[in-house]
Amino acid sequence: MHISIANFGDSDDLLTIEIPSDLTLKDLKVIIASETDFGIEAVQMNLYHDGRLLRDENQTLEQANVKDYDVVTCQRKLLNENRNEQEAATSRRFQMDPNNPQHLFEQLRSNPTVLQEFRQNDPQLADAIERNDIMAFMQCLMSRMALRQSGTTERQPEVDLLDPEIQRRIEQRINMENVMDNMEHAYEHAPEFFGNVVMLYINCKINGHSVKAFVDSGAQMTIMSKACAERCGIMRLIDTRFQGIAKGVGTQKILGRIHLAQLEVEKQFFATSLSVLEEQSIDMLIGLDMLRRHRCVIDLDKNVLRIENSVETSFLPESELPLHARLTGNTPGSADLDRTENPLQSTAVASGNSNNQSSRRLDPPSPFPERLINEITKKGFTREQAIEELKSTNGNVMKALVSLMAKSLGKPKRQN
Repeated sequence: MHISIANFGDSDDLLTIEIPSDLTLKDLKVIIASETDFGIEAVQMNLYHDGRLLRDENQTLEQANVKDYDVVTCQRKLLNENRNEQEAATSRRFQMDPNNPQHLFEQLRSNPTVLQEFRQNDPQLADAIERNDIMAFMQCLMSRMALRQSGTTERQPEVDLLDPEIQRRIEQRINMENVMDNMEHAYEHAPEFFGNVVMLYINCKINGHSVKAFVDSGAQMTIMSKACAERCGIMRLIDTRFQGIAKGVGTQKILGRIHLAQLEVEKQFFATSLSVLEEQSIDMLIGLDMLRRHRCVIDLDKNVLRIENSVETSFLPESELPLHARLTGNTPGSADLDRTENPLQSTAVASGNSNNQSSRRLDPPSPFPERLINEITKKGFTREQAIEELKSTNGNVMKALVSLMAKSLGKPKRQN
């Protein structure tokens, strides 16, 4: 425990020491007399706590109801005549061992074998014990501790600012600050940039079977998965001479090509060719070859796909998309999706069943006000993430949000 020692009449000069709670008041007086310049010997000292004289010297601090960081006032014992106030000098601070030095002194005195070992290693300390000089013993003990502490303290090397490595780190720090400022500005004035949008899907039919087709103007050719081709009953038309490897984001094996198939959109039929991939999570992808052939227009203003200026079909809302294409994590398969898909949505939902278990645990303690944590968690981040980022940004909510958004940025993953 820690207590503060004050000299009566000079409350501004306090000495804080660390001592065990089972230390007696008698031993406390000895420590105060040795560690302060109050000029009061232990036998002439009275101790006061909360205005109450501590009379029984054999009581421990705990028995005297002295608690951690309490203030104990020392005063010279009064004679019959009026007392004079003693002027306190600047206290000299020592780093004391938390163990009881009086108890250690008595143990060494009562053990001749250990005292003999002390005489071989530290004759000065052994002499103080044999002379029964507790003050000399404490002075020797404190000097040994001070030497040991100073010997283990490593001197910090001076930093050479002209060192190329230091210059490189300074440059990285400046660049990162510029990036964070730019992101903070974007988050404040254009927060929609940090959101993700759903992919463009339409309803169509192949050979009379309903298919949700992904419209991708960045794909060179129109493709279909093997499972979808089998479901639509057109695998018999595949030309295996057109086998190969489809390269893009990863590679896929092309099983062959269906040269002509009828694509039905809004009860209108259009000719298309299909390359069949062996393993593909997307049932069908309408590529640039078909978009160009039928002069398709992706009209995001009306949210429709216009084909040959004659047919319009609306893009599907997120609720009608295939499971792997949805951004929200309200399905069992969404636990495998990247948690950083949408930083504005709740990561508790995106993490699936694992967060249901963690929600049962108590919230971790935080050195920051709850209102700061709530400002971050209402943006969709967890309490743990909020506390961690607030610690790294010294409680700056805006910088913590920007940092979390930066970590959360990522393109939605497609399942292969």
